[in-house]
Amino acid sequence: MEYETMSGAFIWEDEGLWDCRNHHLQDAFKYVLNHRMNLIVGPNNNVGVMRSKKFDESIFKMAKKFFPNWIGFNNSRCSYNSEIADRILRIKNVEKWRFDKLFNE
Repeated sequence: MEYETMSGAFIWEDEGLWDCRNHHLQDAFKYVLNHRMNLIVGPNNNVGVMRSKKFDESIFKMAKKFFPNWIGFNNSRCSYNSEIADRILRIKNVEKWRFDKLFNE
């Protein structure tokens, strides 16, 4: 699992999104990734506060309809997981600290 800067979410290496050369697909999946991250960390965490959660959810559902066999839609990657949630929130906190530090220099 690694942090994907443009979506502010996380991807698994085997998902193949950034291997394809179609930037429109990559752009659309940024919303999917963000919604999925919210599913993993649970509803009580504000990991995407500047985003429309309803929009992300609708794009997620649409993508799942058109790409049902994508490995990123496996239940293990779209369900609350305390261990992964903890890791995501720690990484997001470090990222926010780095951004604030850079911005304040």
